[in-house]
Amino acid sequence: MKLKEKLKSYAMISIGVFALHLGFYFFLQPLNLVIGGMMGISMLVLPYIPLSIGVIYFLFNVIALIFGALIFGKEFFARTVYATILAPLLVTLFELIGISDSLIMDQISPNYQLLIGALSGGVLIGVGIGFVLRFNATTGGIDVFQKAINKYLKVPFSVAVYVTDGIIIVLGMLVNFESGIFAIFTMFVTTVMINKTAIMGRSAYALLIISEKTEEIKKTILHDIERGLTFLKATGGYTLREKEIVITTVSRQELYYLKDKITELDPSAFTLIISTKEVLGDGFHRNDIT
Repeated sequence: MKLKEKLKSYAMISIGVFALHLGFYFFLQPLNLVIGGMMGISMLVLPYIPLSIGVIYFLFNVIALIFGALIFGKEFFARTVYATILAPLLVTLFELIGISDSLIMDQISPNYQLLIGALSGGVLIGVGIGFVLRFNATTGGIDVFQKAINKYLKVPFSVAVYVTDGIIIVLGMLVNFESGIFAIFTMFVTTVMINKTAIMGRSAYALLIISEKTEEIKKTILHDIERGLTFLKATGGYTLREKEIVITTVSRQELYYLKDKITELDPSAFTLIISTKEVLGDGFHRNDIT
């Protein structure tokens, strides 16, 4: 990776980690919303350990980092260490310079604190994790143990995530049931935002077009919207006639134009539109955020 790309990658990972911990420190922590991960564990043990939340979080992450290095090797350590260490250091920095975690919540009516905290925290954490994942890094922490469960117990990674985070959330609900319910809502918001952010600017639409006027459609795709296309040979199931299927991929804006143009050229054309989560290749983004 070139130096410029590497610097950009670390800058974006830093932005992601910063957003993640704004959500944790200012929205989840003051409301005791336990949503899983090392952040959740740190909040659960805070009343029993005479240390600040930042220090506890840092110690747990270091333990996870060492465990990950022993289990998965130096490559995992190198890829994980930056975000893993930066994350709790930001929380500790907020504490050291005297920024109260209730700074924002104190400005909100008590009647709406849980709702706003759960929603805002979920959005910030989801966006933050999405940025980190987008640039091939990880926030470390509980991920290390989830990967170990996946590797050695042969449990699907998604299941390991749901089980470990689920246990942490349930423990949080035992402490405060109302906060636990809102923590579940936060998890849903976080999941949605991770998916949106991690693929932001990369989603598109694939079209499969069956028409008698493939040449006219080809010209529209190549010259009007300047996209590539592929022809596939197919046989009609009823007529047994050979047909051509036009395959192309377009952005959302181009989709509306192309749909209207296909209808204009061939009202009887059969068009299958597939929403794709990510498209990489000529004319589409690889690592750029748009």
